[in-house]
Amino acid sequence: MSRAAPAAASISPRGDLAVNVASWARHLRASNLSANTVRTYLDSVGRLAAFLDDRGMPADLATIRGEHVESFIEHLLERWRPATAANRFVALKVFFAWAAEEGEIAQSPMARMRKPRIPEERPDVLTPGQLRVILAACEGQGFAERRDMALVRVFIGTGARLSEIANLRWAPGDETTNDLDLDTGIIRVMGKGRRERVVYVGAKGIKALDRYVRLRSRHEAAGLPWLWLGRKGRLTDSGIAQAIRDRGAAAGVPMLHAHQFRHSYAHTMLAGGMQEGDLMQLAGWRSREVVARYAAATRSDRAIAAARRFNPGDDL
Repeated sequence: MSRAAPAAASISPRGDLAVNVASWARHLRASNLSANTVRTYLDSVGRLAAFLDDRGMPADLATIRGEHVESFIEHLLERWRPATAANRFVALKVFFAWAAEEGEIAQSPMARMRKPRIPEERPDVLTPGQLRVILAACEGQGFAERRDMALVRVFIGTGARLSEIANLRWAPGDETTNDLDLDTGIIRVMGKGRRERVVYVGAKGIKALDRYVRLRSRHEAAGLPWLWLGRKGRLTDSGIAQAIRDRGAAAGVPMLHAHQFRHSYAHTMLAGGMQEGDLMQLAGWRSREVVARYAAATRSDRAIAAARRFNPGDDL
């Protein structure tokens, strides 16, 4: 069973690390990074500071050495998944590189450190059978049922991130603020680093969205620019996550979360023969390393499926 990422930590007041982190935070926000990325980066440095303080290690930025950072990464690897330690590693490397560029330190203590190896782990892919029962759990004519059916269809059909789908806007007739074209099935999402891209939701997704927006037009908060509405107004990221969990529980798929749809989308597209570069574009990945992990972890499934289709013995 995978373990959740640790909770946020505050920056230790010792030394000048906190002062530099405050400056780095302003730099990150000015770099047009997503709020989630900024939060993760700052949290990673905060955890390092707390670790150093707890163990009496140097906390002044200029006195932190590679062995101190390595001890922190080893500490993470003992307690959390390798992917968590790798993400913290990247954040810390960005911080120390910034500090070196700004002249706060002569050289990054992580200059020669290598990111922790992430073993190939099978992505948490939903089976076609699970997807069908989740969709069945959304059936109904009420507002919540139509909304959740549209939500699930968009997740299945686009593989987009939770934050990307939560921030969709609905303003028909205004191309500058409307993110959905129901005639073509094209959806415009804002990804990490505020990079805009378009995705295709599919025919059944279009139908589900059309059925939802007809009811949405009669909602008391219909004038809000956000596509997804709840009882009290906009349905936020956490509200969508809760709705997905509830539908999963009703379908017998406990602890369902939005990222499972993203895993399933990547697996299905690769299994269908999509090129990795095309998947990167549609999913909003900039690193081929992420796609390679999906491809490697589900390669055996795709090989068995191909063997079933093309097995030479079946034609004899």
